[in-house]
Amino acid sequence: MHDLVYGAGALASWIAFVYKMNHLRRDWANPALRAMCAAFGFSAVAFTLTVGPVYQPVDAALGVPNLTKLFVHAFMVLFSVFVLQLLAFWQWPARRARGRARGVMVLGLVVVAAMAALILLAPVHDRYTVDFWKTHAGRTSMLWYLTIFLVALSVGLVAITYRAWRFSGLAGPLPWLRRGLRLTTAGALVSFGYCACRGAYLILLGAGVRVDALVDIAMPFAGLGQVLFVAGLTMPSWGPQTRVDQLAAYRALEPLWSALRAAFPDIALHSPARGEAAAVGDLDYRLYRRMVEIWDGQLALRPYRAEAESEPGDADADAEARSILAALHCRADGAPPTGTGPAPGEVDGSLDWLVAVSRSYARIAPAHEAGAAV
Repeated sequence: MHDLVYGAGALASWIAFVYKMNHLRRDWANPALRAMCAAFGFSAVAFTLTVGPVYQPVDAALGVPNLTKLFVHAFMVLFSVFVLQLLAFWQWPARRARGRARGVMVLGLVVVAAMAALILLAPVHDRYTVDFWKTHAGRTSMLWYLTIFLVALSVGLVAITYRAWRFSGLAGPLPWLRRGLRLTTAGALVSFGYCACRGAYLILLGAGVRVDALVDIAMPFAGLGQVLFVAGLTMPSWGPQTRVDQLAAYRALEPLWSALRAAFPDIALHSPARGEAAAVGDLDYRLYRRMVEIWDGQLALRPYRAEAESEPGDADADAEARSILAALHCRADGAPPTGTGPAPGEVDGSLDWLVAVSRSYARIAPAHEAGAAV
């Protein structure tokens, strides 16, 4: 059962890795795609190394018995790190997403370094063993090593569960992204069952009670959780390639997004995809990112918008577009900020509203520029 369970996780991860690498090849500047490919790559290698026919020759080639376990565990920690980075890039404005991604990476590398130091110094390299947990978990240094591994992985899975579920509530107009995030939440919860079983094993072992069955029970949680992870994280790309309404909305947001991005370059997480084919490949993600960047640009523009220019929640898209255009010109002319600007209303964040404002902006801006030139 060991090789079958982990083999299924490896196969699912490799399929997802190849699938998303094809998208990354067309859009290398996309940090979310890079994080996703890295996550799938680390998990694919980790699950592959765990399969007996692969583990044994690799361990023999390294020349240090059981050192392969360090790569398996470290790569699973890095998998959770890159999934957290991916969710940050999906959910937050560019500057905040990059800051969170760097912070998570630093913590992940510290954990991996601590694990490497412990396992290299531990007396577990005298002979190769398939049952690593059952053979070595009782030793003090390995107890610390495995505890650090489980705590780090557990924290990552809990954070993924929280962020994915919370983010799914914000992705209402993007059904494939919402479904994928909820399936990702399920994958994190199922994977946490692995940590719970192995953690209970360590606690009982520390109390002098051996329940080796807990080690075996944990394996199906890891394999099934990984399959759910793969399905959830790739689901935003599964939607029909003829989603005309969403593609039309993505294109309709271009004028407003471009104007705000020109004024505030930091709002853009990555450069636009080369051609609409790349945009369609991850349409839910790209549409949501464009909405996030417009929201971020509107927040940055608020100090240049007078309080009286528009009412919160004003349903007049033309008035909102004129207000944005005037604020952009004030900022470009070097006018000082006038205050906090009008607070956004509930309607301001909806996709339909942003599309209407962008279309109004595209119609109003050329006429305004022509008038200014005269």
